[in-house]
Amino acid sequence: MYADKTRFFDAQANAPWAAADYGHEEAPKLERLFAQTGPLAGCRVLEPGCGTGRLTAELANRVGPEGHVLGMDISPEMIRLAQERLRDIPNATALTGSLEEQPLEPDGFDVALCHQVFPHIEDQPSALRCMALALRPGGSLIIHHFINSETINDHHRKAGTAVEHDLMPEPTEIRAMLRDAGFEPGVLLDDELGYLLTARLKAS
Repeated sequence: MYADKTRFFDAQANAPWAAADYGHEEAPKLERLFAQTGPLAGCRVLEPGCGTGRLTAELANRVGPEGHVLGMDISPEMIRLAQERLRDIPNATALTGSLEEQPLEPDGFDVALCHQVFPHIEDQPSALRCMALALRPGGSLIIHHFINSETINDHHRKAGTAVEHDLMPEPTEIRAMLRDAGFEPGVLLDDELGYLLTARLKAS
């Protein structure tokens, strides 16, 4: 299902956008993200599409020794770089594989954070259902990008590559998908600081 995208992202693994440490430009965007997550100490965090582990390392720092971060990515090369980055961070794990195919413990996570990845997911409704099953009741989902949806979609349409059809859904569409998967949509911010959508899994 992801063969073309795997090759694409393997080839991009060392590109600055994928591998460079965060700088001043990302700082206010990350500040807004973590204002929405709230304190993460002790949390179990699922990070689909973790790439080279840039955010994974920051999440591991925030969940602390009592928490854990599980990152996954379809790109073996990006996971190789993530594992190098996380080598001395015991409370973070990075695995190769897609969210849809990875066996996850039911109710095993407090937070699912899709950073820079949601448009690349082939079956978005299925992926949301997978995250709903993996989250505890009341757990939170965050979809986050450093650029807004208009820029995301424009970049991907013009790419002429395996990601040219990977688009961020319209607000009404993604909210409907969230509700169908058992989430209650929350905040949606889509502006100069990027894209940020929150949701909470309804208690059963």
